[in-house]
Amino acid sequence: MTDKEHWEWHDETGPRGNIREAVCLFDSEDDMQAAIDDLETHGFSNAAVSRPAPREKIIQALHHDVENVQELEDDADVPRQTYVDVDTKIEGIALLVLVPIYIALMVAGGIIAANGLLLWQGIIISVMLGSAGAAGGGLFAYRLAKRRSLREQSEKAWGGLLLWVRTGSSDQEEKALAILSRNAGRDVHLHGPKHA
Repeated sequence: MTDKEHWEWHDETGPRGNIREAVCLFDSEDDMQAAIDDLETHGFSNAAVSRPAPREKIIQALHHDVENVQELEDDADVPRQTYVDVDTKIEGIALLVLVPIYIALMVAGGIIAANGLLLWQGIIISVMLGSAGAAGGGLFAYRLAKRRSLREQSEKAWGGLLLWVRTGSSDQEEKALAILSRNAGRDVHLHGPKHA
């Protein structure tokens, strides 16, 4: 959708410049993930999907507090970020745990080789350092998962999980609206400049 020659609207300024988007709210991350999976199945790029930045950044950018997420739906000044799907989040958490373990075991191997330790001594050092790596990685992963969970709870209390889907044609608009609606999207609508 980066090829603007195929876009069906004028170069007028809409809520996000010369971009038309489908907008909606979700009550759960599962519903939102199902909608995004459905969008990708029907030809939408992951790059076409965006979410609002964390609340603190939004308030900082807008210079005022926001009472309800619906105030953000059509506001061009709201900072955004790309959507990170559940599988990517799980992979990230797994890496946070596994990488410190791997590093700890490499260090243990170096200590064992450098000191010519016996097998049982090597096993003890490997277990100790591996456990320390797992604990450190697990702590980072827990903190990250907790922060994401708190953000989701905060957004739900704020009125829902907001999602924007960039569209490049009237056909994509119809598809996006239908997909968002059938996956429990609320307040589903379009914004942007008028069609040519």
